[in-house]
Amino acid sequence: MDQPLSTPLDKIKKCIESEQSFVLQGGAGSGKTETLKRAVNYCTERFPNKKIVCITHTNKAVDEIIDRVGTGVEVSTIHSFVGGLVKPYKRNLLKYLPELFCLPLFEELCIEHYGGDDKVRKTEEHNRYKALHETWASRRLIVLQESTEKVTGKREYDKAPSSFNAALNAGIEELNDVVRESFRHHHFKDVAYNDTPFDSFNNATFGHDGLIKIAALLFSNYSNIGKIVRDKYDCIFIDEYQDTDEKIIDSLINFTPEHGLTIGLFGDSEQAIYDDGIGSAIRFIDDGRLKLIEKEDNYRCSPQVIDVANKFRSDGLVQKVGLKEVNGKLEEPEEREGEATFYYSIKPLPPEKPVSPKKRDSDDLKSAYKIAKAKYDVKLKEYKLDLSRRLENLTAFAQADIGEHVLLKLPNKSIARDANFGNLYDLFDGRFRDTREEIRKQLDRLQFGQLTEILQLFDRSSNDNRSYNKLIGLLKKQGFVIKNKQDKRELYSMLEEFSVSDEAAYVVMEHAIKAGLISLSDSHKSFLIRRDRELERFAEDTSFDAFKKLLDHGCNTKKRMCDYLAENDDIDLASVVVEEKYEQLKKDVQSEAFFMGLFGKNIKFKEVMAFFKYENDDSNFMTMHKTKGTGIENVIVVLDEFNWNKYDFGSCFRAEDDNPSRQALTRKLLYVACSRAKKNLRCVRLIEELDEVRNISNYFDNCVHVNLD
Repeated sequence: MDQPLSTPLDKIKKCIESEQSFVLQGGAGSGKTETLKRAVNYCTERFPNKKIVCITHTNKAVDEIIDRVGTGVEVSTIHSFVGGLVKPYKRNLLKYLPELFCLPLFEELCIEHYGGDDKVRKTEEHNRYKALHETWASRRLIVLQESTEKVTGKREYDKAPSSFNAALNAGIEELNDVVRESFRHHHFKDVAYNDTPFDSFNNATFGHDGLIKIAALLFSNYSNIGKIVRDKYDCIFIDEYQDTDEKIIDSLINFTPEHGLTIGLFGDSEQAIYDDGIGSAIRFIDDGRLKLIEKEDNYRCSPQVIDVANKFRSDGLVQKVGLKEVNGKLEEPEEREGEATFYYSIKPLPPEKPVSPKKRDSDDLKSAYKIAKAKYDVKLKEYKLDLSRRLENLTAFAQADIGEHVLLKLPNKSIARDANFGNLYDLFDGRFRDTREEIRKQLDRLQFGQLTEILQLFDRSSNDNRSYNKLIGLLKKQGFVIKNKQDKRELYSMLEEFSVSDEAAYVVMEHAIKAGLISLSDSHKSFLIRRDRELERFAEDTSFDAFKKLLDHGCNTKKRMCDYLAENDDIDLASVVVEEKYEQLKKDVQSEAFFMGLFGKNIKFKEVMAFFKYENDDSNFMTMHKTKGTGIENVIVVLDEFNWNKYDFGSCFRAEDDNPSRQALTRKLLYVACSRAKKNLRCVRLIEELDEVRNISNYFDNCVHVNLD
């Protein structure tokens, strides 16, 4: 009778021997990467002829795995791995390259899709139409160099949605025909992976996202690709699998032969941080294509922290204390003891909003409402400042006796200021809801991410040969040529100057483009074209300047503007224009301010550098968005989702919620943050009412009320 396999590593060894693909699911601190290293070592010792590749997400992670497993095993980022697989098949790549630039047609969803709610259906259908229209307009700008009329507003759209959808689809089909015809004129030798974030329509090259999409198309349409992967590799191990694009996992599992290849996924579905990652591999586990191996040990956290973190997991995995061996001696359980405490205070009630008068109400009532509304606005501002002060005081109370620690919180204005990109944050916060993600998205479109990567590699290159080689390789791909020592000296002088530049952000970008460090991408070009055309449109709109003057007079609502125009004649604008165009003009003013700010003198390049350092965990400031990896002795988690629709910390402690997807997302974020604490965990939150404490006490045995009045 077979003996039971005692450890996750034993089970992995058995899978490797029988060529059974598997997923190692382990929580924070379970030693997943160490198990990956031991699995590789087992392969190289037991099956020295097996060809192994380890895949991860970033160059930094590649270096860390190489340090663990050595240089005898292929270690690659997911993009380098996939790029190497598809590179030889340029004819096939050219065939499917148009699919990266073609758009899907708009498909109307029936009322049943929206649960029979016609109001919701109308709103969501227009949102979908608007999103696709904007993508189509942006793509037309790249492909045809033509601008597109503004998207139709909801009021007009609701009158004839099918007609507007049909017109949009006709435009999309026309554009797709142009795209496909254009690629017929390219030679297959032109096609290449450009190793940047961007696909290039004009150059017939594809970037990171395009690579993943086109590779999936090749896997699904050519069975030989999967066979070639099987012939090339015996084992493919993917670290942090939950953040690997679902299309790649799907291709490797569905379109490679069942025998002769072992695919091993190492990670934790509860720690997924990328929207396009697979997250969970449960469907492959359920159909038997992956064997689930759970790793329950936690070698990082105290039992008190583990107990809290376990309650936030949704997959049923229950971690337990795993004792580490230090200098040949197993640690004592007492050494791992710590605390997990929740500090809370009750929010004061917000000021009561005055009831808006009706049209038929008297002038006296309307006048009284104006006075009351002005007082309310002042009180609301004071109330929000009071909440910020209370949260700071509550956090300070939790910090009092914990010793050296790290604060984890969602990014906000305070963090941005402390991390030296406050002006940049304010600029985006004035226009977008999801501020941090939009900063990253828009700066990447303008290729600031590429430029800062070059400068960060330069900064490390003097002491790190790998960084130096990556820097030179990156510059070559941009077309920058180093012919002699003088070229190298000039390059280093320029990079050094950029690294400490006090110039405006886009001025530095223009210098980098002129010097050949950055090759202008299609998305960058379309951004600039759209900016110029929008600013030109604002200048030609006679109502635009008048609208801004009304805002300067303190008229920040449609009603206040109309009232001002009725009582004054110093601004040449009709009330009917305000009534009809208020929302559009308001957006236009915000757009102008955004463009002028982003391309003006106030946003310095050093703020852009500071933002990317913060994003890449190279600054002294940490947030819950970036908390995976090595633990920290003492952690204080600040639960404040003010101005965030994406998260709701109150929902984490409720059994059910009216927005289950947001609840699940927030629980994962909180799981990652809490499980970062090695010894002591403290969470702080301002709560609405004492009833919340009952929910919180289901997660934290120790809840402390702090009176801030």
